Amino acid sequence: MPGPMIHVSVMRAAAKRLGAEGYAPQGSERINPKWVGPDPKDLGKLMQAHSNFCALGAIGPDLFFFLPDFRDTKVGPINIPLSSVLANFEHFLLGLYDKVDPYITKWEKYIGPISEDTEEEISRLTGGLSEVVGNVAGELRSILITALEDLATQNWDLFTYFSMGHNKGWDEQSFLWSDMLHYRRTGQFGRALWRAASALQDADLRERAQAYALGYITHVGADVTGHPFVNAIAGGPFRLHWQRHHLVENHLDAFWYLRDSNRPGSSTQYPQLTESALYYDIAFDESDASTVPRPAYPGGRTLRENWERRRLLDLDSKLAEPIAQLLHDAIKDVFYSNGVHPKILREEDGRPTVELIEETYRLLFSFLKMTTVDGFAHEPPEPPDVFPNLQFPTPSDPQESAPGSDSSDSNWFDDLLDFLLSIINALAYILEVALYLATLPWAVLADLLTYPIRLGLYYALELPLYHLLKTFRSALVMTGYMLPMDDEISLGLVAIGLPDSAVFRKVMADIGDLFPAGALPPPGNQPFADRVYPHLFAVQPEDGRTPTEYKTPWAYPHAQPAELAQTVVGPYAQRSLPTVLFQPVATGANVRDQFETAASPQWVDQNARSLLRADSHLGDAVSFSCYQIWLHTRQSPQPGQKAELPYVDWNLDADRGYGYKAWDWNRNASAAKHRDPENNEYPPPCVWPPQVQPEDGSYDRNHIPTLKLHWVGFGLPDPGCDDTPPPPPPIK
Repeated sequence: MPGPMIHVSVMRAAAKRLGAEGYAPQGSERINPKWVGPDPKDLGKLMQAHSNFCALGAIGPDLFFFLPDFRDTKVGPINIPLSSVLANFEHFLLGLYDKVDPYITKWEKYIGPISEDTEEEISRLTGGLSEVVGNVAGELRSILITALEDLATQNWDLFTYFSMGHNKGWDEQSFLWSDMLHYRRTGQFGRALWRAASALQDADLRERAQAYALGYITHVGADVTGHPFVNAIAGGPFRLHWQRHHLVENHLDAFWYLRDSNRPGSSTQYPQLTESALYYDIAFDESDASTVPRPAYPGGRTLRENWERRRLLDLDSKLAEPIAQLLHDAIKDVFYSNGVHPKILREEDGRPTVELIEETYRLLFSFLKMTTVDGFAHEPPEPPDVFPNLQFPTPSDPQESAPGSDSSDSNWFDDLLDFLLSIINALAYILEVALYLATLPWAVLADLLTYPIRLGLYYALELPLYHLLKTFRSALVMTGYMLPMDDEISLGLVAIGLPDSAVFRKVMADIGDLFPAGALPPPGNQPFADRVYPHLFAVQPEDGRTPTEYKTPWAYPHAQPAELAQTVVGPYAQRSLPTVLFQPVATGANVRDQFETAASPQWVDQNARSLLRADSHLGDAVSFSCYQIWLHTRQSPQPGQKAELPYVDWNLDADRGYGYKAWDWNRNASAAKHRDPENNEYPPPCVWPPQVQPEDGSYDRNHIPTLKLHWVGFGLPDPGCDDTPPPPPPIK
């Protein structure tokens, strides 16, 4: 996806625009603006009236990343259920977050008296306070260093398990449902949701389901337009850069949250994404499934106040009717009428049950609850005048001088372990500072007024411990496991074509504003062009195959070769920020029709560059979502007609390039069948994807074969392994 924040934001902007202005597309021989359907203004008002259903819909097929699939997969030397792998992933994250719980508990125990019971502390100044301060600092430092050591030893290529099937060359029988809903029949599925929702008899349930379907359709629009932006920063699509992709999305979400004027909640009480309580947007009131407003709460930014805030915002929610049933029925209608479908679930011929979809929502809700309550945010206290303004060390921005994930440059982190060791070294220095302050002549301070004493203790103990927590966060942020705060957003992860953020900072300094709230100077109309796009992932030099990007996901893969054939990543210009996804660019008829009717991936590769400019493409995320909503809510067939209205099954990851539709590997029908982990037979690809070890020999990165692909869908032929271009597909 773009992350959930941007998806929900696109939905809100689309609802607001539709409700105020309506919508009519640019007409052409293919698209008639007079097609009959609901008034777009009414659709926008419906989306706003049921914003929680619409927000959940905007998360779209990403909901199914949390579906407990059950295929057996190899982890190390043994086969275990994939559901266990994903469960372990969540347990891994929960474990890292839980490492901070004893930190908070001890913080409350020790820091509370220092901040509140000043007289008691004064009485203790001559009774060994130095030793107490040293023990507190050492104990809390030990907790966080243990957590960092666990991250270094337990971290492995977890994000690869969020896409299994498409990147292995298997067919749909072994897809995850998250893969299926991103890569197959995506346009059909959005339309099926709207139709099924509109057919419900109960008026309340119908409106809720329609709002969900409209939100889901905006997800399609935001993916088609937003993933090219993500891919331009990541260096390739999710299939090739799974952890870096997620890291980029985290930073984009955090960046845009700070600039989204339509976000709910007070800007002072919910100031950034890590503290946004984003799960409130998809929560349902138990009595009537209405939205649940974010509560007001006492202000404050200390860790204790954040901990109290977390308890106040402790909300649970169940998936409201009729969403689980709606998804269940739409999956059956779209994927089980013809063609192959996933078979890795044990029940209902591989189809997720209503109960399993409800459990999937619960897991998504708990994940957002874990990651967007407070983010362990804490502001450092102001130092009193009686102490020098000490500069405490913090880890440098890994984007600033990173030479690349495969570099041998010894001046920077070669892998995650080096990163964490550098943080631990910083922690050791911070502790030294704390211990030094603890040895100051506290008896002399006792002669001063109460206020300076309290501030002195606050600075001597709490500020060093604040930096301990800050360094712990940085490790999780830069590996993609935690959302960044405003001062942790890496410019090289939110702007296109700027892998060296130090250069970017200089440009901003020359302008006079390091990180302006408004738009950057116009980047021009020429799309950013990485001539080696899409880059392959970094691998171990010893075997030339095992992925290693998860060790340094912050590094742009500039030294990696291209996966052939090279493609066009998108229309966005160099230096573009995610604000371009919300800056109005109309969905123009010419570009729209040419991409929608493109006969093959090869046609897109050859023509996209000449078609695209920064101000002429499929449209910004909001405009394209409005177009998708208008198209899928028209009556189909139109009154007096027999033919269905056109739709496009887009590849929602923009894999392998901008404007790509759902595609599959050309397959060798005459070769011996292969078997997937579920023992299903499938014809092998003519050219294996780079994640796979072919049976006919190793994958040579010095002689990379060109992939053979075709659009996939009902009635579209697989041209096989010859080089004859496939016939044009029928225009729907």
